[in-house]
Amino acid sequence: PANDTSDAILALSLRDGRIVWRQQMTPRDAWNMGCETEERINCPPEDGPDYDFGAATVLATTSKGRNLLLAGQKSGEVYALDPDAGGTVLWRKKLGRGGIQGGVHFGMAVDGDTLYVPMSDFDGGSRWPGTPRPGMYAVDISTGEVNWFRPAVGNCEGRKDCQPGLSAAATAIEGAVVGGAMDGLLRAYDRSSGKVFWEYDASREFETLGGGRARGGSFGGAAGPVFKSGMMFVNAGYGIYFHMPGNVLLAFGPP
Repeated sequence: PANDTSDAILALSLRDGRIVWRQQMTPRDAWNMGCETEERINCPPEDGPDYDFGAATVLATTSKGRNLLLAGQKSGEVYALDPDAGGTVLWRKKLGRGGIQGGVHFGMAVDGDTLYVPMSDFDGGSRWPGTPRPGMYAVDISTGEVNWFRPAVGNCEGRKDCQPGLSAAATAIEGAVVGGAMDGLLRAYDRSSGKVFWEYDASREFETLGGGRARGGSFGGAAGPVFKSGMMFVNAGYGIYFHMPGNVLLAFGPP
């Protein structure tokens, strides 16, 4: 059952684990997969809309020295909380339509005063009506104002279980953010303009280091691209819940 700590951001004491403060965003939001069955097996009375926090929170400091706790919800909303004042909501911004798989699904990224917000807006059915706005957002962490929005351009023709949105966690690098989409496209967006200056289609077959064959697919999950020593490492393929399956780890380097 839902309670006063569901769909909430909690601050815990490292000394004894007690709850220091809580900030609940969506009360009475219990839900499980039984709610999607015809028999509604074990579906709680609240029955969603399943707007929990799937993405990790981000602790950031503005260029003026103010601490913020940034959180993105599957409702498509993004929040800035004051971690030093009981989780007071400093601003909240509704960016996407939201839904059962996001909204904000698996992870945002911060670079200076800019918060990058990958938006999934997965088409989960009639229970989540409204206009979807999948793509990448750049938001000012001090005010919540949108610096730019780059819509996700669908690449789904002929691809089963394909969606254009960005579900996977994004990764910020110097001057850009890199995010993978559910249509199998990995893109790099310019920090200032949001222009896509590099992309790679991972929805294809690869020859592996061991000589076997494997296939890429949707980008999903809480692990975004990892950068180290001029290389980028990222996994492709996320077959659960109506996405394109695959099982490759890709390593990119300079030409």
